[in-house]
Amino acid sequence: MSETANQNSARNNAPIEISKLGQPFKKDTHVVFIFHRHHFSGIVEKQLKNSAIIDFDQKFSQSNTAQELKQKVVISYSKLKLAK
Repeated sequence: MSETANQNSARNNAPIEISKLGQPFKKDTHVVFIFHRHHFSGIVEKQLKNSAIIDFDQKFSQSNTAQELKQKVVISYSKLKLAK
């Protein structure tokens, strides 16, 4: 394996450092957000450094937005709110 491939592999396996804004949005947390001026809700699938990958709730799965995005969207932590 080349040195570059080894470095890429190590980077891909390294744990993601979550920003302080992301602390409340752990995996499987129910959240609400606005995307293109429409209100949506979903479940956090994966946390990234400054954003999260969200699976749209079943309620929105038939919306044009959810279908175009294949039921997932990346949203900044600053745009997420915990669902009540």
